[in-house]
Amino acid sequence: MKKIKIILCISSLIAIILSSCGKQGPNIDLASIDISDIDSVEHTGTTGGQNGGYSYSFSESESNGFIKLLNKVELGNVVNERDALSNGAVSYYTLYYTDGETLTISPGHYFKIGDTYYEFKNYDELWDKFVEFNSIH
Repeated sequence: MKKIKIILCISSLIAIILSSCGKQGPNIDLASIDISDIDSVEHTGTTGGQNGGYSYSFSESESNGFIKLLNKVELGNVVNERDALSNGAVSYYTLYYTDGETLTISPGHYFKIGDTYYEFKNYDELWDKFVEFNSIH
């Protein structure tokens, strides 16, 4: 009986250790963002060329459409920044909440939220819609 308890304890410890060693999933649920909580959305970025920077504030209609698109994003595991970085054009979207908080995201093959990159699980399904928003400015 004592051996069984020891084996169960060791098995439980191993399971806990292994489950905590995996990559962490997203700690933000983009589907939970409600347009009524957003004051404005600003689109900034660079085309990758010299003097290629831009900044644009979305209209209310554009903001609504963008939030609806964000609500459809499915995030996966955290990705190492070194693996996620790319060269060239990049777009950032800053959501300004009515309570004064902000959230900056950068969609791409990997989805950056704040300083963390995530797998963008439904990239193929949604990317063309993000390209439409990238072209607004």
